[in-house]
Amino acid sequence: MRQMAILGGGAAGLCCACETAFLAAQKNRPLQISVFEALPRVGKKLLATGNGRCNLTNLHASPADYNENARAFVVPALTRFGPQSTLDFFARLGLFTHADAAGRVYPLSNQAAGVLDALRLEAARLGVKLRTDTSIETIQTKSGAFILNKTERFDLLVLACGGKAAVKTYNAESLLRQLGVPMTKTAPSLVKLTTPSPLPKQLAGIRAAANLRLLLNGRPAAQETGELQFADGVLSGICAMNLSPVLNRFLSGGGTEAAVEIDFVPSMTAEQLKETLGGLCRTGQRETCEHLLSGLLPKQVGLALLKAAGLSPSASTASLTGSQLSALCCACKSLSLPVNGTRGYADAQVMLGGASLDAFRPETLEAKSLPGLFCIGELLDVDGLCGGFNLQWAFASARLCASAVAEGAL
Repeated sequence: MRQMAILGGGAAGLCCACETAFLAAQKNRPLQISVFEALPRVGKKLLATGNGRCNLTNLHASPADYNENARAFVVPALTRFGPQSTLDFFARLGLFTHADAAGRVYPLSNQAAGVLDALRLEAARLGVKLRTDTSIETIQTKSGAFILNKTERFDLLVLACGGKAAVKTYNAESLLRQLGVPMTKTAPSLVKLTTPSPLPKQLAGIRAAANLRLLLNGRPAAQETGELQFADGVLSGICAMNLSPVLNRFLSGGGTEAAVEIDFVPSMTAEQLKETLGGLCRTGQRETCEHLLSGLLPKQVGLALLKAAGLSPSASTASLTGSQLSALCCACKSLSLPVNGTRGYADAQVMLGGASLDAFRPETLEAKSLPGLFCIGELLDVDGLCGGFNLQWAFASARLCASAVAEGAL
């Protein structure tokens, strides 16, 4: 019986094990699959995704939702195993799902444990060995086989080790070096932005709908809209975290000048906002500046914007000049805060960078220089936005690998 090892018992590794075993059984081709996981249990990170609900895919996922250098590479996987195919796969495993208005898909139970249970039960049904508390430290190649920890021989090897985000130990880089696979620079992704500005501390705990523009060397580089959250020294919320991969790639390339421009009233143009505020001043509906932005923004945000515009909360609105109103509108529509980095891997959802895409065939995810070696999921230099895109890649890449094994390597 041929032996296949999968390193990593996360979303990609478990999915690959289930799909490969299923296809091998259909072909009546004996294959023993062993999943190696260093932790006491498989799927720990999967349980934490989507705030414990597991946003397992997005109905709108496409190559454009991934880092620019990976968009051509992900086409084969997303074409064959797109979001609907992911839903069909889990339906076969008995998992029921629902989608929200943004296309984010969750288990009907709204519990990530349901997704993990579906994968674990299918793996058990198909005879997959889940070997937990087992760390792989060395990989050697000999006569077309892979020798793990100098003792166990496997015909096929799948690297599904994931990334550095939210893990205590990580040795995938060492394993890639042993196999001669190059790795690109890595950094935290989908993580809070850090800023030296005192404003987030003043607004700690406040949430506000906003449009964010990331400026690199003074030029717009990315834009996101959503709920912005403030904490001491950081900008958070999905809209802020979706800017983190662009920022970290810029900083890792030697860039230094970065800022986030915040539009707190994205539903109005600057002209519309000025006319609206001017009307409130003319009619006397807001006697003092302290209440001028009431109904538009949270009070603490309004007070901070008044300060940024050089206006006193106690000032009479009747005395405001056109230039003062313009300054206030500018603060509301384009408040600029410097950003100097992000929080670390402990707070990140995924890792950007990873195993070089040039080393693998996008149609199979098999290594170009080492037949029988495959790489899937987050370990590859592929990262997506918040909203189910990274798990969609994990499942699509896992199933593409499984198909390649079933079609060619069994």
